[in-house]
Amino acid sequence: MKRRLILLQPLQALVVGAFLLAACSEETPSSPTLPEQEVEDSQGVAPTIAWDEPSARFRIYTDETLTLVPILTGTDSTSTYLWTRDGAVVSTESHYSFVSSAAGEYFIQLRVTNRYGSAEDEVKITVIEKEVTELPELPPIEGLCLRVPWTETNIVQGRTIKVKAFLFGNTTSPEAIWTIDGEPAAGLADEYAFVFKAEQVGVHHLTLRLVDADTQVEQRFLLNVCPPEGTYRRPFEGKALVNQVYAFQPAPGHQVNGYIIVGDSYPENCTHEQACDSVLAHFQRRWSVSLGSQGGYLIAGFDHSVRNSSGDYDLCIKGNPYDYQSEPGIIWVSQDDNGDGLPNDQWFELAGSEYGTERHLAEYAITYYRPEARKSATAWRDCLGNTGYVPYMSYWNPHDYYWQPWIEGTEHTYYGARLADRSTYGNGVSSIPPYDWGYVDNLGSDFIDGPAGKMNYFRLANARTWDGQPANLEYIDFIRIQTAQIGSTPNLGDISTEIYYISDYHCETGGK
Repeated sequence: MKRRLILLQPLQALVVGAFLLAACSEETPSSPTLPEQEVEDSQGVAPTIAWDEPSARFRIYTDETLTLVPILTGTDSTSTYLWTRDGAVVSTESHYSFVSSAAGEYFIQLRVTNRYGSAEDEVKITVIEKEVTELPELPPIEGLCLRVPWTETNIVQGRTIKVKAFLFGNTTSPEAIWTIDGEPAAGLADEYAFVFKAEQVGVHHLTLRLVDADTQVEQRFLLNVCPPEGTYRRPFEGKALVNQVYAFQPAPGHQVNGYIIVGDSYPENCTHEQACDSVLAHFQRRWSVSLGSQGGYLIAGFDHSVRNSSGDYDLCIKGNPYDYQSEPGIIWVSQDDNGDGLPNDQWFELAGSEYGTERHLAEYAITYYRPEARKSATAWRDCLGNTGYVPYMSYWNPHDYYWQPWIEGTEHTYYGARLADRSTYGNGVSSIPPYDWGYVDNLGSDFIDGPAGKMNYFRLANARTWDGQPANLEYIDFIRIQTAQIGSTPNLGDISTEIYYISDYHCETGGK
Protein backbone atom coordinates (compact mmCIF):
# COMPACT_ATOMS: atom_id res chain seq x y z
CA MET A 1 0.00 0.00 0.00
CA LYS A 2 1.02 3.60 -0.41
CA ARG A 3 0.64 6.54 1.92
CA ARG A 4 0.51 10.26 1.30
CA LEU A 5 3.82 11.71 2.42
CA ILE A 6 3.45 14.21 5.26
CA LEU A 7 5.49 17.32 4.67
CA LEU A 8 7.33 18.52 7.72
CA GLN A 9 8.32 21.95 8.95
CA PRO A 10 11.55 22.81 7.11
CA LEU A 11 14.07 25.45 7.95
CA GLN A 12 14.15 26.38 4.26
CA ALA A 13 12.24 25.60 1.07
CA LEU A 14 13.49 22.02 0.85
CA VAL A 15 11.04 19.92 2.84
CA VAL A 16 12.34 16.72 4.32
CA GLY A 17 10.54 14.19 6.34
CA ALA A 18 8.15 11.38 6.79
CA PHE A 19 8.66 7.74 7.17
CA LEU A 20 11.22 5.06 6.43
CA LEU A 21 10.88 1.62 7.91
CA ALA A 22 13.96 -0.34 8.91
CA ALA A 23 14.49 -4.04 8.48
CA CYS A 24 12.43 -6.57 10.39
CA SER A 25 15.54 -8.54 11.37
CA GLU A 26 16.21 -8.99 15.04
CA GLU A 27 19.75 -7.89 14.39
CA THR A 28 20.71 -4.26 14.07
CA PRO A 29 21.88 -3.73 10.50
CA SER A 30 25.30 -2.42 9.83
CA SER A 31 25.66 1.17 8.67
CA PRO A 32 25.70 1.66 4.91
CA THR A 33 28.86 2.41 3.03
CA LEU A 34 29.03 6.17 2.90
CA PRO A 35 29.55 7.88 -0.44
CA GLU A 36 32.63 10.00 -0.66
CA GLN A 37 31.78 13.69 -0.43
CA GLU A 38 33.28 15.72 -3.21
CA VAL A 39 35.79 18.27 -1.97
CA GLU A 40 35.86 21.21 -4.31
CA ASP A 41 35.88 24.97 -4.14
CA SER A 42 32.38 26.29 -3.44
CA GLN A 43 32.89 28.97 -6.13
CA GLY A 44 31.19 31.76 -4.23
CA VAL A 45 27.87 30.08 -3.37
CA ALA A 46 26.35 29.01 -0.09
CA PRO A 47 25.84 25.26 0.50
CA THR A 48 22.58 23.39 -0.18
CA ILE A 49 21.14 20.26 1.42
CA ALA A 50 19.11 17.58 -0.34
CA TRP A 51 18.29 13.90 0.22
CA ASP A 52 18.48 10.89 -2.00
CA GLU A 53 15.14 9.54 -0.86
CA PRO A 54 11.98 11.41 -1.99
CA SER A 55 10.90 13.63 0.90
CA ALA A 56 13.41 11.79 3.11
CA ARG A 57 11.06 9.09 4.37
CA PHE A 58 12.55 7.97 7.69
CA ARG A 59 10.83 5.36 9.82
CA ILE A 60 12.71 2.77 11.88
CA TYR A 61 12.31 0.35 14.74
CA THR A 62 13.67 0.79 18.26
CA ASP A 63 17.39 -0.04 18.56
CA GLU A 64 17.72 0.16 14.77
CA THR A 65 20.52 2.30 13.34
CA LEU A 66 19.75 4.79 10.60
CA THR A 67 22.62 6.64 8.96
CA LEU A 68 21.63 10.03 7.54
CA VAL A 69 23.70 10.96 4.50
CA PRO A 70 22.62 14.26 2.92
CA ILE A 71 23.44 15.29 -0.63
CA LEU A 72 25.46 18.47 -0.30
CA THR A 73 26.54 21.09 -2.83
CA GLY A 74 28.71 24.14 -2.37
CA THR A 75 30.95 22.44 0.22
CA ASP A 76 34.73 22.32 0.30
CA SER A 77 37.50 21.51 2.70
CA THR A 78 36.63 24.52 4.87
CA SER A 79 32.95 23.58 5.33
CA THR A 80 31.59 22.66 8.76
CA TYR A 81 28.70 20.40 9.74
CA LEU A 82 26.57 20.63 12.86
CA TRP A 83 23.96 17.99 13.72
CA THR A 84 21.77 18.74 16.76
CA ARG A 85 19.04 16.84 18.59
CA ASP A 86 16.97 18.50 21.30
CA GLY A 87 19.41 21.39 21.23
CA ALA A 88 22.45 19.17 21.89
CA VAL A 89 25.23 18.63 19.34
CA VAL A 90 25.34 14.98 18.26
CA SER A 91 27.81 15.09 15.36
CA THR A 92 30.12 17.39 13.43
CA GLU A 93 30.67 14.99 10.51
CA SER A 94 29.03 15.18 7.10
CA HIS A 95 26.83 12.23 8.09
CA TYR A 96 25.07 11.13 11.29
CA SER A 97 24.03 7.71 12.62
CA PHE A 98 20.82 7.80 14.68
CA VAL A 99 19.52 5.10 17.04
CA SER A 100 16.94 5.14 19.82
CA SER A 101 15.67 2.53 22.25
CA ALA A 102 12.46 4.45 22.84
CA ALA A 103 9.56 4.79 20.40
CA GLY A 104 8.50 8.27 19.39
CA GLU A 105 9.14 11.10 16.95
CA TYR A 106 12.56 12.70 16.79
CA PHE A 107 13.70 15.84 15.00
CA ILE A 108 17.30 16.16 13.87
CA GLN A 109 18.66 19.49 12.66
CA LEU A 110 21.60 19.89 10.26
CA ARG A 111 23.49 23.11 9.63
CA VAL A 112 26.13 23.24 6.91
CA THR A 113 28.37 26.29 6.64
CA ASN A 114 30.99 27.46 4.19
CA ARG A 115 32.74 30.83 3.74
CA TYR A 116 29.79 32.22 1.74
CA GLY A 117 26.88 31.24 3.94
CA SER A 118 25.01 28.34 5.49
CA ALA A 119 22.04 26.03 4.96
CA GLU A 120 19.77 24.41 7.52
CA ASP A 121 17.35 21.52 7.35
CA GLU A 122 15.37 19.35 9.71
CA VAL A 123 14.62 15.63 9.51
CA LYS A 124 11.79 13.84 11.27
CA ILE A 125 12.44 10.24 12.28
CA THR A 126 9.58 8.07 13.52
CA VAL A 127 10.69 5.24 15.80
CA ILE A 128 8.24 2.43 16.59
CA GLU A 129 8.38 -0.70 18.68
CA LYS A 130 9.20 -3.81 16.71
CA GLU A 131 5.94 -5.65 16.32
CA VAL A 132 5.78 -9.36 17.01
CA THR A 133 2.65 -10.97 15.60
CA GLU A 134 1.50 -14.54 15.57
CA LEU A 135 2.18 -16.53 12.41
CA PRO A 136 -0.70 -18.95 11.96
CA GLU A 137 -0.20 -22.48 10.76
CA LEU A 138 -1.47 -23.39 7.32
CA PRO A 139 -4.37 -25.84 7.50
CA PRO A 140 -3.63 -29.22 5.94
CA ILE A 141 -5.12 -30.18 2.58
CA GLU A 142 -6.82 -33.53 2.49
CA GLY A 143 -7.85 -35.38 -0.63
CA LEU A 144 -8.35 -33.65 -3.97
CA CYS A 145 -8.59 -29.90 -3.43
CA LEU A 146 -10.13 -28.55 -6.64
CA ARG A 147 -10.70 -24.80 -7.17
CA VAL A 148 -12.40 -23.07 -10.13
CA PRO A 149 -12.81 -19.31 -10.77
CA TRP A 150 -16.40 -19.66 -12.02
CA THR A 151 -19.07 -22.28 -12.63
CA GLU A 152 -21.39 -20.35 -14.96
CA THR A 153 -20.68 -17.87 -17.74
CA ASN A 154 -22.08 -16.34 -20.91
CA ILE A 155 -20.16 -16.37 -24.18
CA VAL A 156 -20.84 -14.87 -27.61
CA GLN A 157 -21.48 -17.29 -30.45
CA GLY A 158 -18.35 -17.94 -32.49
CA ARG A 159 -15.86 -17.38 -29.67
CA THR A 160 -13.92 -19.88 -27.62
CA ILE A 161 -13.35 -19.94 -23.88
CA LYS A 162 -10.90 -21.83 -21.72
CA VAL A 163 -12.29 -23.52 -18.64
CA LYS A 164 -9.50 -23.87 -16.08
CA ALA A 165 -9.43 -25.84 -12.83
CA PHE A 166 -6.70 -25.60 -10.18
CA LEU A 167 -5.45 -28.32 -7.85
CA PHE A 168 -4.04 -27.27 -4.48
CA GLY A 169 -1.59 -29.33 -2.46
CA ASN A 170 -2.13 -32.56 -4.34
CA THR A 171 0.80 -34.99 -4.48
CA THR A 172 -0.75 -37.32 -7.05
CA SER A 173 -1.81 -36.82 -10.66
CA PRO A 174 -5.51 -37.63 -10.79
CA GLU A 175 -7.13 -38.55 -14.08
CA ALA A 176 -9.26 -35.79 -15.58
CA ILE A 177 -12.45 -36.88 -17.35
CA TRP A 178 -14.36 -34.18 -19.28
CA THR A 179 -17.86 -34.47 -20.75
CA ILE A 180 -19.84 -31.87 -22.70
CA ASP A 181 -23.62 -32.27 -22.88
CA GLY A 182 -23.18 -35.83 -21.68
CA GLU A 183 -20.65 -36.81 -24.34
CA PRO A 184 -16.94 -37.53 -23.67
CA ALA A 185 -14.61 -34.65 -24.56
CA ALA A 186 -10.84 -34.20 -24.57
CA GLY A 187 -9.15 -31.68 -22.33
CA LEU A 188 -5.96 -29.78 -23.04
CA ALA A 189 -2.43 -31.06 -22.48
CA ASP A 190 -2.47 -30.16 -18.79
CA GLU A 191 -5.68 -32.20 -18.42
CA TYR A 192 -7.26 -29.74 -15.98
CA ALA A 193 -8.26 -27.29 -18.72
CA PHE A 194 -10.86 -27.47 -21.48
CA VAL A 195 -11.44 -25.24 -24.51
CA PHE A 196 -15.07 -24.78 -25.47
CA LYS A 197 -16.06 -23.39 -28.84
CA ALA A 198 -19.39 -21.58 -28.72
CA GLU A 199 -21.03 -22.79 -31.91
CA GLN A 200 -24.67 -23.37 -31.01
CA VAL A 201 -26.76 -20.77 -29.17
CA GLY A 202 -28.17 -22.13 -25.95
CA VAL A 203 -27.11 -23.67 -22.65
CA HIS A 204 -24.41 -26.34 -22.59
CA HIS A 205 -23.31 -28.48 -19.65
CA LEU A 206 -19.66 -29.28 -19.02
CA THR A 207 -18.45 -31.69 -16.35
CA LEU A 208 -14.96 -32.35 -14.98
CA ARG A 209 -14.38 -35.47 -12.90
CA LEU A 210 -11.03 -36.04 -11.17
CA VAL A 211 -10.19 -39.56 -10.09
CA ASP A 212 -7.20 -40.94 -8.20
CA ALA A 213 -6.58 -44.11 -6.20
CA ASP A 214 -8.33 -42.85 -3.07
CA THR A 215 -11.12 -40.53 -4.08
CA GLN A 216 -12.81 -38.56 -6.81
CA VAL A 217 -14.37 -35.12 -7.14
CA GLU A 218 -16.74 -33.68 -9.72
CA GLN A 219 -17.25 -30.10 -10.90
CA ARG A 220 -20.01 -28.94 -13.21
CA PHE A 221 -20.04 -25.86 -15.43
CA LEU A 222 -22.87 -24.11 -17.26
CA LEU A 223 -21.96 -22.40 -20.55
CA ASN A 224 -24.60 -20.16 -22.12
CA VAL A 225 -23.90 -19.37 -25.78
CA CYS A 226 -25.40 -15.97 -26.65
CA PRO A 227 -26.25 -14.17 -29.91
CA PRO A 228 -23.40 -12.49 -31.86
CA GLU A 229 -21.39 -9.52 -30.59
CA GLY A 230 -23.28 -6.25 -30.73
CA THR A 231 -26.71 -7.67 -29.97
CA TYR A 232 -26.83 -5.95 -26.58
CA ARG A 233 -24.51 -3.02 -27.26
CA ARG A 234 -25.67 0.22 -25.65
CA PRO A 235 -25.29 3.69 -27.23
CA PHE A 236 -21.85 5.27 -26.85
CA GLU A 237 -23.23 8.08 -24.74
CA GLY A 238 -23.20 8.61 -21.01
CA LYS A 239 -21.10 9.66 -18.07
CA ALA A 240 -17.35 9.15 -18.10
CA LEU A 241 -17.11 7.63 -14.61
CA VAL A 242 -18.24 4.09 -13.91
CA ASN A 243 -21.77 4.19 -12.53
CA GLN A 244 -21.88 0.92 -10.59
CA VAL A 245 -19.56 -1.30 -8.56
CA TYR A 246 -20.73 -4.91 -8.78
CA ALA A 247 -18.07 -6.62 -6.71
CA PHE A 248 -15.43 -5.57 -4.20
CA GLN A 249 -13.31 -8.43 -2.92
CA PRO A 250 -10.03 -7.07 -1.63
CA ALA A 251 -7.49 -9.65 -0.55
CA PRO A 252 -6.02 -9.25 2.96
CA GLY A 253 -3.84 -6.17 3.32
CA HIS A 254 -3.23 -3.39 5.79
CA GLN A 255 -5.15 -0.72 3.88
CA VAL A 256 -8.17 -2.64 2.60
CA ASN A 257 -10.55 -1.34 5.27
CA GLY A 258 -8.90 2.00 5.78
CA TYR A 259 -5.81 2.84 7.74
CA ILE A 260 -4.75 5.05 10.57
CA ILE A 261 -4.06 8.23 8.55
CA VAL A 262 -7.31 8.45 6.56
CA GLY A 263 -9.72 6.47 8.73
CA ASP A 264 -12.01 3.61 7.78
CA SER A 265 -13.01 3.13 4.15
CA TYR A 266 -16.37 1.59 5.07
CA PRO A 267 -18.27 0.70 8.26
CA GLU A 268 -17.25 -2.33 10.27
CA ASN A 269 -19.42 -5.42 9.76
CA CYS A 270 -20.90 -3.95 6.60
CA THR A 271 -22.45 -6.05 3.86
CA HIS A 272 -20.93 -6.59 0.44
CA GLU A 273 -23.54 -4.31 -1.10
CA GLN A 274 -22.67 -1.54 1.36
CA ALA A 275 -18.97 -1.97 0.59
CA CYS A 276 -19.64 -1.67 -3.17
CA ASP A 277 -21.67 1.50 -2.59
CA SER A 278 -18.82 2.89 -0.49
CA VAL A 279 -16.30 2.18 -3.27
CA LEU A 280 -18.44 4.00 -5.84
CA ALA A 281 -18.76 6.96 -3.48
CA HIS A 282 -14.97 6.99 -3.17
CA PHE A 283 -14.62 7.09 -6.96
CA GLN A 284 -17.09 9.96 -7.20
CA ARG A 285 -14.90 11.95 -4.80
CA ARG A 286 -11.64 10.60 -6.29
CA TRP A 287 -10.74 8.96 -3.01
CA SER A 288 -8.71 5.78 -3.01
CA VAL A 289 -9.67 2.18 -2.36
CA SER A 290 -7.18 -0.63 -1.91
CA LEU A 291 -7.47 -4.07 -3.48
CA GLY A 292 -5.17 -5.70 -0.94
CA SER A 293 -2.66 -8.39 -1.85
CA GLN A 294 -2.40 -10.58 -4.96
CA GLY A 295 -5.73 -11.29 -6.62
CA GLY A 296 -7.81 -8.77 -4.67
CA TYR A 297 -10.25 -7.19 -7.12
CA LEU A 298 -13.23 -5.02 -7.92
CA ILE A 299 -15.70 -5.15 -10.80
CA ALA A 300 -17.34 -1.98 -12.10
CA GLY A 301 -19.51 -1.06 -15.07
CA PHE A 302 -20.49 1.94 -17.20
CA ASP A 303 -23.91 3.35 -18.09
CA HIS A 304 -23.03 2.80 -21.75
CA SER A 305 -20.80 0.60 -23.89
CA VAL A 306 -17.23 1.89 -24.14
CA ARG A 307 -16.09 1.67 -27.74
CA ASN A 308 -12.78 0.30 -28.93
CA SER A 309 -11.06 3.09 -30.87
CA SER A 310 -8.55 0.56 -32.31
CA GLY A 311 -5.53 2.70 -31.57
CA ASP A 312 -6.36 5.62 -29.31
CA TYR A 313 -6.83 5.39 -25.56
CA ASP A 314 -10.20 4.08 -24.36
CA LEU A 315 -9.97 3.93 -20.54
CA CYS A 316 -8.54 6.22 -17.84
CA ILE A 317 -7.72 4.80 -14.40
CA LYS A 318 -6.12 6.75 -11.56
CA GLY A 319 -3.88 5.10 -8.97
CA ASN A 320 -1.18 6.69 -6.84
CA PRO A 321 2.21 5.41 -7.99
CA TYR A 322 5.39 7.11 -6.81
CA ASP A 323 8.87 7.06 -8.27
CA TYR A 324 9.89 4.63 -5.52
CA GLN A 325 6.69 2.56 -5.47
CA SER A 326 4.39 1.14 -8.10
CA GLU A 327 1.82 -1.52 -7.24
CA PRO A 328 0.58 -2.76 -10.62
CA GLY A 329 -2.95 -3.98 -11.14
CA ILE A 330 -4.04 -6.06 -14.14
CA ILE A 331 -7.16 -5.05 -16.09
CA TRP A 332 -9.78 -7.44 -17.42
CA VAL A 333 -12.68 -6.33 -19.64
CA SER A 334 -15.99 -7.89 -20.59
CA GLN A 335 -19.08 -7.36 -22.73
CA ASP A 336 -22.64 -7.89 -21.54
CA ASP A 337 -23.00 -10.96 -23.75
CA ASN A 338 -26.47 -11.97 -22.56
CA GLY A 339 -27.86 -8.46 -22.00
CA ASP A 340 -28.84 -8.93 -18.37
CA GLY A 341 -26.79 -5.96 -17.13
CA LEU A 342 -24.57 -8.11 -14.90
CA PRO A 343 -20.84 -8.96 -15.23
CA ASN A 344 -21.34 -12.71 -15.61
CA ASP A 345 -19.74 -13.01 -19.03
CA GLN A 346 -16.41 -13.95 -20.60
CA TRP A 347 -13.40 -11.89 -19.45
CA PHE A 348 -10.39 -10.76 -21.50
CA GLU A 349 -7.07 -9.60 -20.08
CA LEU A 350 -5.65 -6.30 -21.30
CA ALA A 351 -2.08 -7.15 -22.26
CA GLY A 352 0.61 -5.01 -20.67
CA SER A 353 4.34 -4.85 -21.29
CA GLU A 354 4.97 -8.15 -19.46
CA TYR A 355 2.21 -10.16 -21.12
CA GLY A 356 3.56 -13.45 -22.45
CA THR A 357 6.97 -13.03 -20.83
CA GLU A 358 8.51 -15.07 -18.03
CA ARG A 359 7.42 -12.32 -15.62
CA HIS A 360 3.74 -12.93 -16.41
CA LEU A 361 1.69 -15.93 -15.31
CA ALA A 362 -1.62 -15.93 -17.17
CA GLU A 363 -3.45 -18.42 -14.95
CA TYR A 364 -2.96 -18.18 -11.21
CA ALA A 365 -4.88 -18.91 -8.03
CA ILE A 366 -4.09 -18.07 -4.41
CA THR A 367 -6.00 -18.99 -1.25
CA TYR A 368 -5.94 -16.85 1.90
CA TYR A 369 -6.95 -18.26 5.29
CA ARG A 370 -8.95 -16.32 7.84
CA PRO A 371 -6.79 -15.69 10.94
CA GLU A 372 -8.10 -17.21 14.15
CA ALA A 373 -6.17 -14.88 16.43
CA ARG A 374 -6.61 -11.12 16.63
CA LYS A 375 -3.86 -8.94 15.14
CA SER A 376 -2.33 -11.86 13.30
CA ALA A 377 -0.67 -12.20 9.92
CA THR A 378 -2.76 -13.83 7.19
CA ALA A 379 -1.47 -17.11 5.76
CA TRP A 380 -1.73 -17.99 2.07
CA ARG A 381 -1.09 -20.92 -0.25
CA ASP A 382 -1.06 -20.79 -4.07
CA CYS A 383 -1.62 -23.19 -6.95
CA LEU A 384 2.15 -23.54 -7.45
CA GLY A 385 2.70 -24.91 -3.96
CA ASN A 386 4.12 -21.66 -2.56
CA THR A 387 3.12 -20.43 0.90
CA GLY A 388 3.57 -17.20 2.82
CA TYR A 389 1.98 -14.50 4.94
CA VAL A 390 0.46 -11.06 4.51
CA PRO A 391 2.00 -9.13 7.43
CA TYR A 392 -0.02 -7.50 10.18
CA MET A 393 1.03 -3.86 10.66
CA SER A 394 -0.88 -2.17 13.48
CA TYR A 395 1.09 1.05 13.03
CA TRP A 396 -0.83 1.62 9.81
CA ASN A 397 -4.02 -0.33 10.48
CA PRO A 398 -4.91 -1.32 14.05
CA HIS A 399 -8.03 -3.32 13.11
CA ASP A 400 -8.08 -6.78 14.66
CA TYR A 401 -8.32 -8.50 11.27
CA TYR A 402 -7.49 -7.71 7.64
CA TRP A 403 -10.36 -9.94 6.55
CA GLN A 404 -13.60 -8.63 5.12
CA PRO A 405 -16.82 -9.26 7.08
CA TRP A 406 -18.84 -10.24 4.00
CA ILE A 407 -16.48 -13.09 3.04
CA GLU A 408 -17.94 -16.31 4.39
CA GLY A 409 -15.98 -19.32 5.52
CA THR A 410 -12.42 -19.73 6.75
CA GLU A 411 -10.69 -19.37 3.40
CA HIS A 412 -11.12 -17.55 0.11
CA THR A 413 -9.46 -18.17 -3.26
CA TYR A 414 -8.65 -15.43 -5.78
CA TYR A 415 -7.99 -15.97 -9.48
CA GLY A 416 -6.39 -14.00 -12.27
CA ALA A 417 -2.95 -13.34 -13.67
CA ARG A 418 0.25 -12.68 -11.75
CA LEU A 419 3.30 -10.49 -12.32
CA ALA A 420 6.69 -11.20 -10.78
CA ASP A 421 7.41 -9.30 -7.57
CA ARG A 422 10.44 -7.06 -8.17
CA SER A 423 10.39 -5.24 -4.83
CA THR A 424 13.69 -4.76 -3.02
CA TYR A 425 14.65 -3.80 0.51
CA GLY A 426 18.01 -2.95 1.97
CA ASN A 427 19.49 -0.64 4.56
CA GLY A 428 16.12 0.80 5.48
CA VAL A 429 15.10 1.64 1.92
CA SER A 430 12.35 -0.09 -0.06
CA SER A 431 11.71 0.10 -3.78
CA ILE A 432 8.88 -1.32 -5.88
CA PRO A 433 9.80 -0.42 -9.48
CA PRO A 434 7.19 0.00 -12.21
CA TYR A 435 6.69 -2.13 -15.26
CA ASP A 436 6.88 -0.43 -18.65
CA TRP A 437 3.16 0.00 -19.47
CA GLY A 438 -0.30 -1.52 -19.33
CA TYR A 439 -1.03 -1.63 -15.59
CA VAL A 440 -3.03 0.38 -13.07
CA ASP A 441 -1.21 2.19 -10.25
CA ASN A 442 2.04 1.89 -12.19
CA LEU A 443 4.45 4.70 -13.07
CA GLY A 444 5.01 3.48 -16.62
CA SER A 445 5.09 5.25 -19.95
CA ASP A 446 1.26 5.33 -20.05
CA PHE A 447 1.10 7.32 -16.80
CA ILE A 448 0.50 10.70 -18.40
CA ASP A 449 -1.21 14.02 -17.77
CA GLY A 450 -4.17 13.51 -20.09
CA PRO A 451 -7.74 14.84 -20.38
CA ALA A 452 -8.83 13.16 -17.14
CA GLY A 453 -5.71 14.25 -15.26
CA LYS A 454 -2.47 12.52 -14.34
CA MET A 455 -3.16 8.78 -14.41
CA ASN A 456 -2.77 5.63 -16.52
CA TYR A 457 -4.47 5.41 -19.93
CA PHE A 458 -5.38 2.14 -21.67
CA ARG A 459 -6.33 0.76 -25.08
CA LEU A 460 -9.02 -1.87 -25.59
CA ALA A 461 -7.06 -3.02 -28.64
CA ASN A 462 -4.77 -4.78 -26.13
CA ALA A 463 -7.50 -7.19 -25.01
CA ARG A 464 -6.37 -10.79 -25.48
CA THR A 465 -8.13 -14.15 -25.73
CA TRP A 466 -7.14 -17.10 -23.57
CA ASP A 467 -4.46 -18.14 -26.11
CA GLY A 468 -2.87 -14.69 -26.38
CA GLN A 469 -4.54 -13.60 -29.61
CA PRO A 470 -6.13 -10.14 -30.09
CA ALA A 471 -9.73 -10.31 -28.92
CA ASN A 472 -10.81 -7.58 -31.38
CA LEU A 473 -13.65 -6.45 -29.12
CA GLU A 474 -15.84 -3.73 -30.62
CA TYR A 475 -16.72 -2.41 -27.15
CA ILE A 476 -16.82 -3.33 -23.45
CA ASP A 477 -19.36 -2.86 -20.66
CA PHE A 478 -17.52 -4.05 -17.54
CA ILE A 479 -14.04 -3.76 -16.10
CA ARG A 480 -12.28 -5.88 -13.50
CA ILE A 481 -9.04 -4.80 -11.82
CA GLN A 482 -6.92 -7.11 -9.66
CA THR A 483 -3.68 -6.72 -7.74
CA ALA A 484 -0.95 -8.39 -9.79
CA GLN A 485 1.82 -9.16 -7.27
CA ILE A 486 2.24 -11.00 -3.99
CA GLY A 487 4.90 -9.52 -1.74
CA SER A 488 5.69 -6.89 0.87
CA THR A 489 8.51 -4.74 2.15
CA PRO A 490 9.09 -3.72 5.77
CA ASN A 491 8.46 -0.01 5.37
CA LEU A 492 5.84 -0.03 2.59
CA GLY A 493 3.81 -3.05 3.66
CA ASP A 494 2.06 -5.48 1.33
CA ILE A 495 1.92 -4.71 -2.39
CA SER A 496 -1.67 -3.62 -3.00
CA THR A 497 -3.13 -1.82 -6.00
CA GLU A 498 -4.94 1.42 -5.18
CA ILE A 499 -7.63 3.00 -7.37
CA TYR A 500 -9.17 6.48 -7.27
CA TYR A 501 -11.06 6.77 -10.55
CA ILE A 502 -12.19 4.68 -13.55
CA SER A 503 -13.60 6.39 -16.63
CA ASP A 504 -14.29 6.27 -20.36
CA TYR A 505 -11.55 8.21 -22.19
CA HIS A 506 -13.92 9.15 -25.03
CA CYS A 507 -16.38 10.79 -22.63
CA GLU A 508 -13.50 12.63 -20.96
CA THR A 509 -12.51 14.11 -24.33
CA GLY A 510 -16.07 14.78 -25.47
CA GLY A 511 -15.88 12.09 -28.16
CA LYS A 512 -18.38 9.35 -28.88
